[in-house]
Order: sequence, then structure tokens, then C-alpha cells
Amino acid sequence: MDENNSNMKDKYGDWDANAPNPVNPDPKYTGDYPPPKLTTSKVPDADPSGEPNTDSSVIVHPPRPPGQKLGPFLQFLTTDLKNMIWKGSMLIFRHISSDKRPIVEFQSDVKIDFNWEVLYENLFNLRAYRVNLFIGLRSGEGNERIQWTIQWGDENEKSNGHFYVPRLEQKWRGGFFSCNGFDAYVPKEVAMDLTCSNVWNHLLSVHDEKPLHLLFWGGDQIYIDFIFEDVPFLRAWVNMEWNAKWTTDFRDDLKEQVEEYYFNTYVENWNCRLEIRKALQSIPSLMMWDDHDIFDGAGSYPPLLHDSPMMMGLFSAAQKMRLLFQHHTTLNRAREHYLFGHEGFNLFARCGRHLAIMGMDERTERNTEAVHHEKSWQMIFDRLENELDDIEHLIIVFPVPFSFVRVRVAESVFEKMKNLPNKWRKLPPVKKTNSIFGLPELYDDLLDEWTHEAHIDERNRALVRFQQLAEKKRVRITFFSGDVHCCGISRFQTRGNHRPLPIDDAKLMYQIISSAIVNMPPSKTAIQVAHRFRTDWIPVDDTEEEVIDFFNRKPENGAKAFHKKFRPNRNWCCFEERSNTFTSSVAVAQTHCFSCRKSHVTPISAGQRYEGEQLSEQQTLTNDLGIRLWLESSREEDHGRKFVGYDLRIPNLK
Repeated sequence: MDENNSNMKDKYGDWDANAPNPVNPDPKYTGDYPPPKLTTSKVPDADPSGEPNTDSSVIVHPPRPPGQKLGPFLQFLTTDLKNMIWKGSMLIFRHISSDKRPIVEFQSDVKIDFNWEVLYENLFNLRAYRVNLFIGLRSGEGNERIQWTIQWGDENEKSNGHFYVPRLEQKWRGGFFSCNGFDAYVPKEVAMDLTCSNVWNHLLSVHDEKPLHLLFWGGDQIYIDFIFEDVPFLRAWVNMEWNAKWTTDFRDDLKEQVEEYYFNTYVENWNCRLEIRKALQSIPSLMMWDDHDIFDGAGSYPPLLHDSPMMMGLFSAAQKMRLLFQHHTTLNRAREHYLFGHEGFNLFARCGRHLAIMGMDERTERNTEAVHHEKSWQMIFDRLENELDDIEHLIIVFPVPFSFVRVRVAESVFEKMKNLPNKWRKLPPVKKTNSIFGLPELYDDLLDEWTHEAHIDERNRALVRFQQLAEKKRVRITFFSGDVHCCGISRFQTRGNHRPLPIDDAKLMYQIISSAIVNMPPSKTAIQVAHRFRTDWIPVDDTEEEVIDFFNRKPENGAKAFHKKFRPNRNWCCFEERSNTFTSSVAVAQTHCFSCRKSHVTPISAGQRYEGEQLSEQQTLTNDLGIRLWLESSREEDHGRKFVGYDLRIPNLK
């Protein structure tokens, strides 16, 4: 064993980052770590919570503990068309000192059944309840208003609100976003200038004028980054010497501290940010996590780091709280609560007759060689094979973009830096480019990408299977993604001058990147650099892939944009089913400009032209997926920051 260990060290005696972890060489799953050694010492107490901040300009850390009650937080699950039922759930917390369960009442014109589950009897002095909702689906168009009231058990203490459920023939309408916070590298003064609430308030104003039926959170729902500053043991751990850092036990008393920090971070975001609380109580949500819900770059580290007890322990705590807050479930009940996968937790939701959404868990099974286990891929395609009857539009949510620029030179440079002896990585010119984990800061960011050399083959195999699925099921597939703090549109389509019309092209698939709703956008220089990379490829046979020119005008002043593929503006995406008479036409991207303080929302126009089509007299009735990317102006004006909508209409597949 000693000889094997010596072979895993460099000539200076440091563990090789690519070597198996010496104390956890073969974890059975992500989050598996060896029992900690017995010790009489105790980890230092956690730092006190931060001061309240009522204007949501920044997120408080260390996060504050909860009060006597939390919720309700709404979740959409699926529609059961055989039994004509909308299915969802509520997540409610009540302090364990209350001997009575809260009373929930509903008022609506449709039948509503519900039942209770206790997810945790005592989790940091709160009892966690899941209320399973079964709401009758009526035929016809329009929405059902579902009024809810919670009596908490104390005299006159009530909460109330409402949400909307579409009837059977109603066109579904939803929102999508990602990156709901500031990471640790954003200066506090920048965060206070941008605020956490501005884009959210615009989203809520759109919902108030024309209700959203669901809201898909596309990753980085929280930013756990500050845990390495706020928890004393972790603060000391990131500064440990290399060998000690990656063999340190994940202690039981640390586990409790870490779980409580994750729990309180969700509370800080879900409950203390008024705009988030309003959204969670009035728009049923679906969610799929990304790395900052765990820790920066989770899954994209070599074996020594990835399999270390500390990283595995942090992941386990993140998974527990992610399942609770984002999916209203526990590790033991997740499969019965509609999540599926080999080890991961993917989701599939049917939204009425013709729309479905698949959410892809890109973190649970991720390592440096793969994003999803082959068994999960098979389960995903088996599910799609059996669930797409009458579905015309399938949205697949990949939190990390499925299509993006390739930066092979940078990948190679940072891979070589990662492979340097640890002693060299600690030299001052190199060390200042490292993350808190001692590897180059951009190493994990690049390896996160589907288009990284390590993952592109897996992506292309999946792309071919999506093309085959679209052809067989005659379903239009659209990808939604986030992560990269800018917005853009990519397109796959049949290669060549004789490609079919869009309504006949099974290979036509758009990707909508919407990021970030809160986090700081990249600099204009970074966007200019991104435009210098190649943005069109031939990924698989008979297929073109391109990041398209979409933003013809600047949102700040309407002037012509020079860089049209990516925009450095905070944003969110509204999507909507639409009926339309298709007339293929020249490319056009319509825009609509409104102040965020006096928003008047124009519906996605039935006369909107399609991106990238040729003139023709052919007319066809289509059921489209209308996309509107709402961009926040980077310019502060007297009445707030203006929002501009950029529209795209995606036809169904005939």
C-alpha cells in the first residue's frame, strides 16, 4: 500500500490531482465517504448571522436561521390527462414547539384534493411538511384561480395567496431563468448597485399582467460560495496544505454545521428575499440545480479532489437540502416523488396536451470523464419514448449550455496547469490564478461545459439520439440553458442548401441561453472575445450547429449592435404556446421596450416572423413555441432600468 501511495505522489511528495483519493479510492456514489475517525475535539462554532437587509440589494451571509414558520412554496409536477388532474405540491415548515399541524384551505371552482406527508419531524427545530395537490382539469380555455389560506395555529395568524392552473385547452405560459445570486467574486458595491430584485420585479410584473403557469429555475438557485468564509472549519480547511486538505475527515459535528448552513441559505433566499417568496407562493416551480447550489465547479474536479471526504460530504449535504427545497422530497422518497435516474434525479413534466419539459441533473453523476451515467441516458430516452404521445414541443433543460463556443487552446493550457506539481502551482504568479481548491480558477469552469473536449463526444451521441427521437415522434425539441451569465441563441439544423422547411426539419433544434437573473454579467470585453471564437460547426453527420446573430439592436438605446450573438445583460426568458399561420419569411427579431417600473406587457405577437427562413407563399397552421428573452438595460435611468424583449417563434414539427 505504501508503495502504491508513493506512486501517486509527485517528486515533491504531494498527491497527484489525477490519482485516486488515498482515503476514499472507490466511492460507491457521489456523496459516499468513509466514516470519520473518533476524536474528542470539536469544530469551532459557526460565525454569527449577518444583519438583515430589507431592500434585497445583497444577500445576507452568514445566512439567518428561520423563524417559527416557512412557506408555502409551490411546486408543479405534471398533468395527468387520463385522470384529468394537475399535480403539484406545497412545502411548509412549522416550529416543533407547535403541537398542531397548520390548516390549509383552498377555494376554487374546480375540485381540489390534497394530503399531507411529514418529510422531517425535526430539522433544525422545524417540522417539514409536503402537501400533495391534485387539482381537477376542466376542458376549455382560460385559467383556474386557486386561492390558498394557511392557518398556522396561533390566534389570527394566517397566510394567503393564489396561483393559476390552465384548463385543458389553454396554451401554457412559463418563465425560465438561472443564476439567482452573486458569487463570491462579485464586489459588494457592484452587487448593491445591480440589486438582487430588479429583474425579479420585472418578471413578477409580467406575471401580474398575464399569469405564468410555471417557473423553471435553471440552476444556481442559491450561491453557497460564502460557506468557505463563514464556517470556521471550512475557512481553515481551504488553507490547509495540499495532502492534508484532501485526506481530511468530514466530521459528524461539521456535517451538522454544514447542513444547517445550506438549510439557512435556502431560508435566506426563499423566505427573506420578498421577491423570491412572492414568486414561490404564486407561481408553481420546477427546478434543476447546478454547481453553485453545491459548491463552485462541483463534479468537475480530478479524482483526488472529487472523491475526497470533504468534497463528498459537502455534496451529500447539498443534495439533501436540494431535494428538500427544490423538489419537496428526501433521498429515500425522491423516486416516488417523480424524480428518476441511475444515481441522479432528473424530472419529466407534462404541461397539458402538447408541451413537455425534461430537466437534466448534470451534477450528481458528473466527473471529469462523463456528465451522465449511461444507465441514466437510457432511462431518459426510455422515458421520452413512452411519454410523448401528442406532445408537439419538448423543452429539455440543460443547466450548462448544450451548445456553446469551443476554447480548445484555453482547455489545454488549464489542463497542463492542473497537471503541474502542486509546488509549482503555489508559486505566486500561478497561485493568484487558483481557486480556493488550489487548481486554476478557470479549469472547472471550462470542464463544466458540454463542448469541452472531455464531454463533446457524450454530447454528440445524445444529440444524435435526440434527432432520432424528434424524427420518430414528430416532436420539436428545444434546449433551455443558463450558467454562463449572458444570453444567446444557438441552432441545430439539417446541413446544406436543400434542407427541409423548418416545419419539416426534425434536426431543427434551438437552444435558449438565459443567464443571469441576478449575477453580474460578463464585461463587454469578455463578450467581444467570445465573438472572436468560431461559432459554427458540423457536430454530427448532416447537421449544422451555430450560435446565431440574434440581438440586432442594443437594449440600452435601440442602436444597431455590432456583437449580435451574446449580450452582457441580465435577463430572463418567457415562453408560451401559440397558434399561428406559418408563412416562411426573411429573418426578423422583433423587440419591445418597457420601463421596469411601468411595465406594459405585449403578448408574443401572432404575426411574429420566424428566424432564418426564406420567402415562400406556403401557409401552414402551426402550434408554435414563442420565446421572449427579456433583457435588462445596463444603463440606469430616472425611472429604473429599461427592459427590452427579443422574440423568437419556433414552429412545431409536421
